[in-house]
Amino acid sequence: MTKSFASFWALALLFLTTTVGYSQKANQNNYWFGVGLGKSQFPSGMIAFGYEFTNKPTLLIARYTDNRELFSDNAPSIMAQEIALLYGVKTGKFRFSTGVSNIWGRNRGKYLSAIGEVFLYGEHWYESVRYSTVGLPAEVRFITSTKDVGIGLTAFGNLNAKRSFVGLNLSLYVGKMK
Repeated sequence: MTKSFASFWALALLFLTTTVGYSQKANQNNYWFGVGLGKSQFPSGMIAFGYEFTNKPTLLIARYTDNRELFSDNAPSIMAQEIALLYGVKTGKFRFSTGVSNIWGRNRGKYLSAIGEVFLYGEHWYESVRYSTVGLPAEVRFITSTKDVGIGLTAFGNLNAKRSFVGLNLSLYVGKMK
């Protein structure tokens, strides 16, 4: 009877310490939502969602970028938009990632005409050439944050067949950062 009583309490103690020990390991995955503005060849905006895995230095990012020409005397304006899925690593406050993306936008084609005085304030009209292609996105993010809010810089780019670009954005982040 004493052996079974001692065994019962040994198992109960083992169960309690294992459960308590496990519950103290409350490492959870981090996630964030970021919005940024900056400069590529043209002014740029970015929206990104990030998910950082527990006990691993890896992360997954989904981003949308919009680069477009503003206040131009040429029409139509040039623009490049992108939706990307990136996989990368986190080391300290830096995140390095690359992946695959879909890019679409508008370029200028053949010159069509001018409206107004060409040399002073006239506008130049070109043929609108739309495109869509697949690209290779990459980025380096520097994020400094509190538990729920952060700020950072993102150096980003996309290599593709139609309109490759690079840029730099200042971003604000909210989420479970730490």
